[in-house]
Amino acid sequence: MISLIVATVNRVAELDRLLCSLEDQTYRDFEVIVVDQNSDHRLAPLLTRHDRLVIQHLHSERGLSRARNAGLRVAQGDIIAIPDDDCWYPGHLLASVTGWFESHSGFGLLSTAVRTAENKPSGIKSPTTSRRCTKSDVWRCAVSTALFMQRSVSTAVGGFNEDIGVGARSRYQSGEETDYVLRALENGFQMWFESSLTVHHPPLDSIERLRQTTYSYALGAGCVLRIHNYPLHQIGGHLFRSFGGAAISLCQGDLARARVYVLRGAGQLVGYISGPRDLSRGTIPAGK
Repeated sequence: MISLIVATVNRVAELDRLLCSLEDQTYRDFEVIVVDQNSDHRLAPLLTRHDRLVIQHLHSERGLSRARNAGLRVAQGDIIAIPDDDCWYPGHLLASVTGWFESHSGFGLLSTAVRTAENKPSGIKSPTTSRRCTKSDVWRCAVSTALFMQRSVSTAVGGFNEDIGVGARSRYQSGEETDYVLRALENGFQMWFESSLTVHHPPLDSIERLRQTTYSYALGAGCVLRIHNYPLHQIGGHLFRSFGGAAISLCQGDLARARVYVLRGAGQLVGYISGPRDLSRGTIPAGK
């Protein structure tokens, strides 16, 4: 069985699309754990309409890591996934995932490509070919909405770090899934990126969205880099791509995108320097 842990807040139509795509799956042995972080009952009518699905409806405090941990505590599946509430699955995805794990027993984690409805890359530049993922390239492979893992992984790794990630009480608003995968790799599990499989997601590269999220997300990335003791040349590679992207954008006259790159580089650097120290002393209110 597969357990799908869906943390959700402020979205109804998008969650409806995901649930509709789950109703269309050719593989039927799965449960949906909806972890509701809304302060009202807006989801009740929606979940009632999807009575063909096996749904557990939980509630938790705000915070993506908190919601996923609430779901992990009740999940019954041999395979666990953490789809975003605004993603959706192709009809054969769950069948393909179960088949993949059956034929690749040496791997504890599987990640797929993330593509828009038009089958274009949705966000980060994922690898173009299938490959085993390592600590050096996990940043391109580990996208939470497209991540599937064996139960043995969650048993060994435990919960997500609730001090980081979207909605955390700290200013480090990303990195929780990368931290989780890195902890799995450190526990001896192997991960594979399969480019032939897809999870659909709306585009993530609009300038307006990037302006709002880049710095706080980059803080989380820098913090995770420091926590997991990345060598200096790899940290420098992240900074080079950020500030190099800013320089290229400036040469192209794209001031808005150049600013986004600068925010990313600055956030990575500050997160790397300050993150572990801040978290060891207690979380910092977001934005401070």
